[in-house]
Amino acid sequence: MPERQEVSISSSQKDWGVDVAAMAGSLVHEIKNPLSTINLSAQLLQEEWKDASTPKEQRALRRLEVMSSEVQRVERIIDTFLRFTERHKLALEVKSLNEMLEDIAEFMTAKAERSGVQIRLGLSSSLEDFSFDVDLVRQVFHNLVQNACQAMSPEGGELILKTDRVERDGIEYAVGAVTDTGPGIEGDKLDRVFELYYSTRDGGTGFGLAISRRIIEEHGGFIEVQSAKGKGSQFSVYLPIERNET
Repeated sequence: MPERQEVSISSSQKDWGVDVAAMAGSLVHEIKNPLSTINLSAQLLQEEWKDASTPKEQRALRRLEVMSSEVQRVERIIDTFLRFTERHKLALEVKSLNEMLEDIAEFMTAKAERSGVQIRLGLSSSLEDFSFDVDLVRQVFHNLVQNACQAMSPEGGELILKTDRVERDGIEYAVGAVTDTGPGIEGDKLDRVFELYYSTRDGGTGFGLAISRRIIEEHGGFIEVQSAKGKGSQFSVYLPIERNET
Protein backbone atom coordinates (compact mmCIF):
# COMPACT_ATOMS: atom_id res chain seq x y z
CA MET A 1 0.00 0.00 0.00
CA PRO A 2 1.23 3.55 -0.70
CA GLU A 3 2.59 5.41 2.29
CA ARG A 4 0.15 8.00 3.52
CA GLN A 5 0.36 11.22 5.46
CA GLU A 6 -2.66 13.22 6.52
CA VAL A 7 -2.23 16.89 7.31
CA SER A 8 -4.93 18.13 9.63
CA ILE A 9 -4.81 20.34 12.73
CA SER A 10 -7.35 21.18 15.40
CA SER A 11 -8.81 24.65 15.99
CA SER A 12 -6.73 25.02 19.16
CA GLN A 13 -3.58 24.29 17.17
CA LYS A 14 -4.64 26.85 14.58
CA ASP A 15 -5.11 29.54 17.26
CA TRP A 16 -1.66 28.81 18.66
CA GLY A 17 -0.20 28.83 15.15
CA VAL A 18 -1.74 32.24 14.41
CA ASP A 19 -0.24 33.73 17.61
CA VAL A 20 3.20 32.33 16.84
CA ALA A 21 2.94 33.48 13.22
CA ALA A 22 2.03 37.01 14.31
CA MET A 23 4.98 37.18 16.72
CA ALA A 24 7.35 35.70 14.15
CA GLY A 25 6.11 38.13 11.52
CA SER A 26 6.80 41.09 13.82
CA LEU A 27 10.27 39.77 14.62
CA VAL A 28 11.10 39.25 10.97
CA HIS A 29 10.04 42.80 10.13
CA GLU A 30 12.51 44.05 12.75
CA ILE A 31 15.27 41.89 11.27
CA LYS A 32 14.67 43.21 7.74
CA ASN A 33 15.68 46.78 8.60
CA PRO A 34 19.29 46.08 9.68
CA LEU A 35 19.64 43.55 6.86
CA SER A 36 18.70 46.22 4.34
CA THR A 37 21.30 48.54 5.86
CA ILE A 38 23.99 45.84 5.66
CA ASN A 39 23.09 45.07 2.05
CA LEU A 40 23.16 48.73 1.03
CA SER A 41 26.50 49.27 2.77
CA ALA A 42 27.99 46.21 1.03
CA GLN A 43 26.81 47.47 -2.35
CA LEU A 44 28.27 50.94 -1.72
CA LEU A 45 31.60 49.41 -0.73
CA GLN A 46 31.59 47.27 -3.87
CA GLU A 47 31.09 50.43 -5.91
CA GLU A 48 34.02 52.13 -4.15
CA TRP A 49 36.26 49.09 -4.65
CA LYS A 50 35.23 48.27 -8.23
CA ASP A 51 38.66 49.34 -9.54
CA ALA A 52 40.54 47.10 -7.09
CA SER A 53 43.94 46.21 -8.50
CA THR A 54 46.09 44.57 -5.83
CA PRO A 55 45.44 40.94 -4.78
CA LYS A 56 44.42 42.12 -1.30
CA GLU A 57 41.92 44.61 -2.69
CA GLN A 58 40.49 42.02 -5.10
CA ARG A 59 40.03 39.52 -2.24
CA ALA A 60 38.23 42.19 -0.25
CA LEU A 61 35.97 42.93 -3.23
CA ARG A 62 35.10 39.24 -3.65
CA ARG A 63 34.23 39.00 0.05
CA LEU A 64 31.96 42.02 -0.28
CA GLU A 65 30.24 40.39 -3.26
CA VAL A 66 29.69 37.21 -1.24
CA MET A 67 28.38 39.24 1.70
CA SER A 68 25.92 41.10 -0.52
CA SER A 69 24.77 37.89 -2.21
CA GLU A 70 24.17 36.12 1.11
CA VAL A 71 22.30 39.08 2.59
CA GLN A 72 20.03 39.13 -0.46
CA ARG A 73 19.44 35.39 -0.04
CA VAL A 74 18.42 35.91 3.59
CA GLU A 75 16.09 38.71 2.51
CA ARG A 76 14.41 36.38 -0.01
CA ILE A 77 13.95 33.75 2.71
CA ILE A 78 12.44 36.37 5.02
CA ASP A 79 10.08 37.64 2.31
CA THR A 80 8.91 34.07 1.73
CA PHE A 81 8.33 33.58 5.45
CA LEU A 82 6.36 36.81 5.72
CA ARG A 83 4.11 35.73 2.85
CA PHE A 84 3.62 32.40 4.62
CA THR A 85 2.61 34.00 7.95
CA GLU A 86 0.06 36.35 6.38
CA ARG A 87 -3.51 35.21 6.90
CA HIS A 88 -5.67 35.28 3.79
CA LYS A 89 -9.00 37.04 3.80
CA LEU A 90 -11.09 34.55 1.85
CA ALA A 91 -13.15 35.94 -1.04
CA LEU A 92 -15.76 33.20 -1.06
CA GLU A 93 -17.84 32.48 -4.15
CA VAL A 94 -20.15 29.62 -5.05
CA LYS A 95 -18.27 28.00 -7.92
CA SER A 96 -17.61 24.67 -9.59
CA LEU A 97 -14.42 22.85 -8.60
CA ASN A 98 -14.83 20.70 -11.72
CA GLU A 99 -14.81 23.72 -14.01
CA MET A 100 -11.81 25.19 -12.25
CA LEU A 101 -9.82 21.97 -12.74
CA GLU A 102 -10.92 21.79 -16.38
CA ASP A 103 -9.54 25.31 -16.86
CA ILE A 104 -6.23 24.38 -15.22
CA ALA A 105 -5.94 21.25 -17.39
CA GLU A 106 -6.59 23.26 -20.55
CA PHE A 107 -4.07 25.91 -19.51
CA MET A 108 -1.34 23.39 -18.61
CA THR A 109 -1.85 20.82 -21.39
CA ALA A 110 0.43 22.34 -24.05
CA LYS A 111 3.33 22.84 -21.63
CA ALA A 112 2.82 19.38 -20.11
CA GLU A 113 2.80 17.65 -23.51
CA ARG A 114 6.11 19.27 -24.43
CA SER A 115 7.52 17.42 -21.39
CA GLY A 116 5.86 14.16 -22.41
CA VAL A 117 3.12 14.43 -19.77
CA GLN A 118 -0.46 13.57 -20.68
CA ILE A 119 -3.22 15.17 -18.57
CA ARG A 120 -6.48 13.28 -18.04
CA LEU A 121 -9.65 14.26 -16.19
CA GLY A 122 -11.86 12.15 -13.95
CA LEU A 123 -14.39 14.65 -12.63
CA SER A 124 -17.44 13.62 -10.62
CA SER A 125 -20.74 14.79 -12.12
CA SER A 126 -22.35 14.53 -8.67
CA LEU A 127 -20.15 17.25 -7.18
CA GLU A 128 -22.25 20.38 -6.95
CA ASP A 129 -21.02 23.97 -6.78
CA PHE A 130 -19.96 25.15 -3.33
CA SER A 131 -18.33 28.13 -1.62
CA PHE A 132 -14.56 28.65 -1.82
CA ASP A 133 -11.98 31.29 -2.73
CA VAL A 134 -11.44 30.59 -6.42
CA ASP A 135 -8.13 32.43 -6.80
CA LEU A 136 -6.51 30.85 -3.75
CA VAL A 137 -7.73 27.32 -4.47
CA ARG A 138 -6.66 27.71 -8.10
CA GLN A 139 -3.21 28.66 -6.80
CA VAL A 140 -3.11 25.43 -4.77
CA PHE A 141 -4.06 23.15 -7.67
CA HIS A 142 -1.84 24.98 -10.13
CA ASN A 143 1.08 24.39 -7.78
CA LEU A 144 0.20 20.70 -7.37
CA VAL A 145 -0.11 20.18 -11.13
CA GLN A 146 3.14 21.98 -11.80
CA ASN A 147 4.93 19.92 -9.13
CA ALA A 148 3.55 16.70 -10.63
CA CYS A 149 4.73 17.64 -14.13
CA GLN A 150 8.19 18.51 -12.85
CA ALA A 151 8.37 15.23 -10.91
CA MET A 152 7.76 13.25 -14.10
CA SER A 153 10.07 15.19 -16.42
CA PRO A 154 12.08 14.39 -18.47
CA GLU A 155 10.72 10.84 -18.64
CA GLY A 156 7.13 12.03 -19.03
CA GLY A 157 4.10 10.20 -17.73
CA GLU A 158 0.42 10.62 -16.94
CA LEU A 159 -1.25 13.17 -14.71
CA ILE A 160 -4.85 12.70 -13.61
CA LEU A 161 -7.13 15.34 -12.09
CA LYS A 162 -10.08 13.82 -10.23
CA THR A 163 -12.91 15.08 -8.06
CA ASP A 164 -15.25 13.36 -5.66
CA ARG A 165 -17.54 13.99 -2.74
CA VAL A 166 -16.84 12.18 0.54
CA GLU A 167 -17.87 12.27 4.18
CA ARG A 168 -15.32 12.40 6.98
CA ASP A 169 -16.36 12.58 10.64
CA GLY A 170 -19.82 13.80 9.69
CA ILE A 171 -18.52 16.55 7.38
CA GLU A 172 -19.13 16.55 3.63
CA TYR A 173 -16.03 17.38 1.61
CA ALA A 174 -15.35 18.11 -2.03
CA VAL A 175 -12.13 16.34 -2.94
CA GLY A 176 -9.81 17.35 -5.74
CA ALA A 177 -6.95 14.91 -6.36
CA VAL A 178 -3.80 15.33 -8.44
CA THR A 179 -2.21 11.97 -9.32
CA ASP A 180 1.06 11.44 -11.19
CA THR A 181 3.02 8.44 -12.42
CA GLY A 182 6.36 9.89 -11.36
CA PRO A 183 9.09 8.35 -9.22
CA GLY A 184 7.16 8.75 -5.97
CA ILE A 185 8.40 10.21 -2.68
CA GLU A 186 10.55 8.28 -0.24
CA GLY A 187 9.08 7.65 3.21
CA ASP A 188 11.50 9.88 5.13
CA LYS A 189 10.86 12.73 2.69
CA LEU A 190 7.10 12.18 2.66
CA ASP A 191 6.94 13.20 6.31
CA ARG A 192 8.42 16.59 5.46
CA VAL A 193 6.84 17.65 2.15
CA PHE A 194 4.64 20.32 3.77
CA GLU A 195 7.47 21.91 5.75
CA LEU A 196 8.39 25.47 4.86
CA TYR A 197 11.68 25.62 2.87
CA TYR A 198 11.82 21.82 2.43
CA SER A 199 11.89 20.58 -1.16
CA THR A 200 12.50 17.17 -2.73
CA ARG A 201 13.50 18.85 -6.00
CA ASP A 202 16.84 20.49 -6.77
CA GLY A 203 16.24 24.21 -7.04
CA GLY A 204 12.84 24.00 -5.35
CA THR A 205 11.88 26.78 -2.94
CA GLY A 206 10.04 24.61 -0.41
CA PHE A 207 7.28 27.22 -0.33
CA GLY A 208 4.50 25.97 -2.60
CA LEU A 209 3.24 23.00 -0.57
CA ALA A 210 3.55 24.86 2.74
CA ILE A 211 1.40 27.76 1.54
CA SER A 212 -1.00 25.34 -0.18
CA ARG A 213 -1.60 23.58 3.12
CA ARG A 214 -2.09 26.97 4.80
CA ILE A 215 -4.69 28.04 2.23
CA ILE A 216 -6.69 24.81 2.50
CA GLU A 217 -6.63 24.89 6.31
CA GLU A 218 -7.97 28.46 6.18
CA HIS A 219 -10.90 27.02 4.23
CA GLY A 220 -11.46 24.50 7.03
CA GLY A 221 -10.04 21.64 4.98
CA PHE A 222 -6.85 19.59 4.79
CA ILE A 223 -4.52 17.88 2.33
CA GLU A 224 -3.53 14.21 2.18
CA VAL A 225 -0.61 12.76 0.26
CA GLN A 226 -0.11 9.14 -0.77
CA SER A 227 3.00 7.94 -2.54
CA ALA A 228 4.60 4.68 -3.63
CA LYS A 229 8.25 4.60 -4.63
CA GLY A 230 8.58 4.10 -8.36
CA LYS A 231 4.81 4.34 -8.97
CA GLY A 232 3.84 7.95 -8.33
CA SER A 233 2.10 10.23 -5.88
CA GLN A 234 -1.37 11.56 -5.20
CA PHE A 235 -2.19 14.81 -3.41
CA SER A 236 -5.84 15.04 -2.32
CA VAL A 237 -7.33 18.39 -1.32
CA TYR A 238 -10.37 18.25 0.98
CA LEU A 239 -12.62 21.32 1.04
CA PRO A 240 -15.76 21.43 3.21
CA ILE A 241 -18.90 21.81 1.13
CA GLU A 242 -20.82 23.45 3.98
CA ARG A 243 -18.79 26.05 5.86
CA ASN A 244 -19.28 26.69 9.59
CA GLU A 245 -18.69 30.41 10.06
CA THR A 246 -19.00 30.39 13.86
